[in-house]
Amino acid sequence: MRVTHDSAQWKQSLSQLAGLVIVGSLLGGCTTAGAQWPWVFVPSATNPPANNQNVQAPVIRPPVVTVNAPRDLGGDYANYPELREFIGKMNHQHGFDIAFLEQTFSGVQRDQAALTKASAPTEGQAWQVYRPIFLTEARINGGVDFWNRHAVLLDSATRQYGVDTAYLVAIIGVETQYGKNTGKHNVLQALTSLGFDFPRRASFYQKELEQFLLLSREEKVRPQIFSGSYAGAMGLGQFISSSYRSYAIDGNRDGKRDLWDPQDAIPSVANYFAKNGWKRGAGVAVPAYISGNGYASIAETTAKKPSRTLSDLAASEVRPQAPINSAKVSLIKLDGTTDEYWVGGENFYAITRYNPSVKYAMAVHQLAQEIRKRKFGF
Repeated sequence: MRVTHDSAQWKQSLSQLAGLVIVGSLLGGCTTAGAQWPWVFVPSATNPPANNQNVQAPVIRPPVVTVNAPRDLGGDYANYPELREFIGKMNHQHGFDIAFLEQTFSGVQRDQAALTKASAPTEGQAWQVYRPIFLTEARINGGVDFWNRHAVLLDSATRQYGVDTAYLVAIIGVETQYGKNTGKHNVLQALTSLGFDFPRRASFYQKELEQFLLLSREEKVRPQIFSGSYAGAMGLGQFISSSYRSYAIDGNRDGKRDLWDPQDAIPSVANYFAKNGWKRGAGVAVPAYISGNGYASIAETTAKKPSRTLSDLAASEVRPQAPINSAKVSLIKLDGTTDEYWVGGENFYAITRYNPSVKYAMAVHQLAQEIRKRKFGF
């Protein structure tokens, strides 16, 4: 017997189908592409009808809500108008369920340690104090061990992305001591605290909080479970949320981008450098000879894209102490009780895209060189 749209059987079948859809989205959302998560309210994509039936799927749209009146938001940030505006933005622009966000932020506690650390970053120290933090026997030997244990992954990443293996190892060594210290801060709490209680960089951290929630949804992981640095960086390579979304690679093709897993973390670091200007086979930095007075006006203490040639440096009485293969270079000054001067190439600048500090980039460079020497004996 044919079932028509206005028959009792049709209505009963439709009701049963709706029930199955609801249960399926609650229980099977993490395995079905495009399925909606019970904790996120996402506009449905319009898919072609099955069996060429001319049936238009309903489109669910998030309500446009201005969150300014008292709602079900508790916790340390319940009385922050800026957070209520942020929740409204995440609902309006990205389709997040307001109730889910209110429940999520109601459990957030202020991370005072993150606020304290953000006020006094390590890069503020003099070079002679900063360098010994990273150039240690433990990090050099640990780098050789990490290289040996993950040689196949590292060689593959170097071939594919063109990034020198020693620098892939050194980045992970500087950031997390090869995975031994990936951070104990709750990322959601750290980013919320910095986004709404750290005015100097509130805009930056609110953007990272936005990216973090989007990342959680994409990776199908509840945001409360992520741990990382005080600034919200995650994994072996310490990617902030925007970098995680932009550069992370599913190296083992298991459907997840897990930056705590070397199989994903190593190609992700390589991809980050490749997308930020690393040039295959080019040099990084060498010590500089300086004389006269011309060098003072061209020395850089902050990360800037190289714009000079070796001839330009020579005109200012600066020359590298060893050959450096780079079309453009800069004179780098490392402040300290005794200033150091280096000629930095385009790959040195690429390292500063990871952390915008010339001290950081130099620590990575010198650690990479020491690891290579220890591994190969030269």
